[in-house]
Amino acid sequence: MKGMAFKTELATAYPDCRVVGTKETMTVEGMIKIVHELLKDKLNIAKITFTSGVNAASEEFIPSNKIDRCPWCGIALSENGVCSKCGYKK
Repeated sequence: MKGMAFKTELATAYPDCRVVGTKETMTVEGMIKIVHELLKDKLNIAKITFTSGVNAASEEFIPSNKIDRCPWCGIALSENGVCSKCGYKK
């Protein structure tokens, strides 16, 4: 199973070779930086925590965009204000 190709300042994925090259050290702190860079425009990230064995790191961010979410289950509401999971209407 191949993932999607991407290229950012911190990492580049080559799905045909199943390799990801990074400029960041692959520590829990480095993983937080890479994941935030990839997902900051798609998700409203407020906090990321990674653990690996006895190592752990957590970082909080100021959310950059406003996403309306269902108060019952947390799923993003559609453009009509309806939750696709539970049917909540805004």
